[in-house]
Amino acid sequence: MNSPIRLLLIGGLPPPIGGTTVLFGDLVDRLSSSDQLTVKIVNTSRTKPGRIASAIKGLQCVASVIWNVPRASVVSFHTSMQGAIFFGPLVHFICRVLGRKWIFRGFGGYFEFWYGLLGRAQRWIFDITVMRADAILFERMSSVQYFQAITCSPVHWYPNNRSLDKTIEPAELDRLPSRRFVFLGHVKPSKGIGELIAASRLLHDAQVHIDVYGPLQEGVTASWFDNTSVHYRGVIAKEQVLKTLVQYDALVLPTYWEGEGHPGSILEAYCAGIPVIATRWGGIPEIVSSETGRLVEPHDPCGLADAMRELVESSSTLSMLRRGVRLKIEEFDSQRWTEYFTDLCHSLALS
Repeated sequence: MNSPIRLLLIGGLPPPIGGTTVLFGDLVDRLSSSDQLTVKIVNTSRTKPGRIASAIKGLQCVASVIWNVPRASVVSFHTSMQGAIFFGPLVHFICRVLGRKWIFRGFGGYFEFWYGLLGRAQRWIFDITVMRADAILFERMSSVQYFQAITCSPVHWYPNNRSLDKTIEPAELDRLPSRRFVFLGHVKPSKGIGELIAASRLLHDAQVHIDVYGPLQEGVTASWFDNTSVHYRGVIAKEQVLKTLVQYDALVLPTYWEGEGHPGSILEAYCAGIPVIATRWGGIPEIVSSETGRLVEPHDPCGLADAMRELVESSSTLSMLRRGVRLKIEEFDSQRWTEYFTDLCHSLALS
């Protein structure tokens, strides 16, 4: 039997809790249990505020990468655009000097937009380092297509994904609408919280019930929800997410956050068997279609209210969407994508 591939994973782990740290942490957990890989982690998350603490953390990460790269068969760096710009060139340089293959994985949406904002010098450095990784992974198909046109390195689609919890029964296909909607995510203006509250006022005659879960950010307080049919329920534990979501008819996510890729809350809703009402924004149209939910324009409370009303008034539509969700989630099963990543590591290690 061949010895396991030695894999060095570089990226941010929780805390803090966020889409990228949770996603990277899930991959670390799955790969660490594989008998095909031995995994070493360099955790780039900053747990202390301040420039001095950030500088110390940065130096520790650099030292750890330099120490561990010679002991790895394959290196994989998982980061946002900011991390790619400031740390990616160093990872590339160390890997090339030591003769190691490396994988770059870019989290989030709009990588091509941020790339277009780079100055000439930064873009040149990015092109001759990060864009020359031995494999490049992006969450959005639009990013894959954009960078395939400007680099000779192989660029792959590697979407946000979720573990399918077989112990959780998804929402019943023909369960009658109970007018219960849920928001899950960072509770801040750019996630469309104001629009959600405005839509709820337009639905006063429909007697809808909307619950909001997540950390309050960017000036949003619990008082925003006073005297509305939107109820703030606080932060929900990770292990309770699916058990909670199955109690609702649909997820609502009227986001216009600039970094939106494939929101994890949408995939979690799919795992729970409930459809999604979201904005036509970022990478969301790549994962939400007329078979799994409804798309509305950003900053449009009326359109949001109309989509919610459709699900309340049409049990056949709701049942149809639940069937579509059950088929769709198979595309984003983490087991499938972990196997894909493992196979990629093997192919690079043996090339």
